[in-house]
Amino acid sequence: MLTNKNYILYSLGIIFVFILWVIFSSALGSGNLYFPSPIATFTKLGEILSESYIYISIGWTLLRTLIGFGSALLVAMVLGLLAGSFKSVYVFLKPLMIVFKSVPTAALVFIFLALSGSKYAPIYIVFLIAFPILYESIVGGIRSVPQEINDVLKIDTDGGLVPLFKIRVPIASPYIIVGLASSFALSLKTTIMAEIITGDTGAGLGNAIRAYRSLDPSDLSPVFAISLIAIFIVLIVDVIGIFINKYIENRK
Repeated sequence: MLTNKNYILYSLGIIFVFILWVIFSSALGSGNLYFPSPIATFTKLGEILSESYIYISIGWTLLRTLIGFGSALLVAMVLGLLAGSFKSVYVFLKPLMIVFKSVPTAALVFIFLALSGSKYAPIYIVFLIAFPILYESIVGGIRSVPQEINDVLKIDTDGGLVPLFKIRVPIASPYIIVGLASSFALSLKTTIMAEIITGDTGAGLGNAIRAYRSLDPSDLSPVFAISLIAIFIVLIVDVIGIFINKYIENRK
């Protein structure tokens, strides 16, 4: 959890990022061609947020992200709880997880494009990216439960799902929440990237970036502005995760 000192350090970290931003944009000194300044970016952000198209794009990108991320979470929760509770399942699934973590995602874009079209391909790509991260965080959380607690559960309970969900999962929740937050951020970035690569002409933040770039290839401020929107969404999710974690800790 963030203490008062951590809040100050976090704020100073944000200021440091903006200082670096100003330094890089000033050093390159090429207007908005390579590295737009914060002023140019926030000015463009204001213009973009005045258009209804950007809100439709945000909605479509979030929908694709949530479908892919939600599907990955559901599968990861089932397999992760089993693998975390039973070593035999963990060993059995290890080769599959190696495949998921090693397969070149970009190489599969063309397969997803052929099977589902550009509109839905980002959903499958997000699943491939998020699933192994979620699985590992759930497995790691379950296996982090102290051995003495597992020994007590074996003596005082007859096994089953009750001790798993009432004791092991709450103890493992910090690991799981960290995995959720980090994988969602990566999933959102993946969705935007996939929207750009697949060339979908519909709504989406990736499509918006491509559209603004086609209007003026020499101006990167729309790219930075839309990136700020994505960062803001991730920050909201991160804050929600902090409050959920605090709520779970208060209930222990």
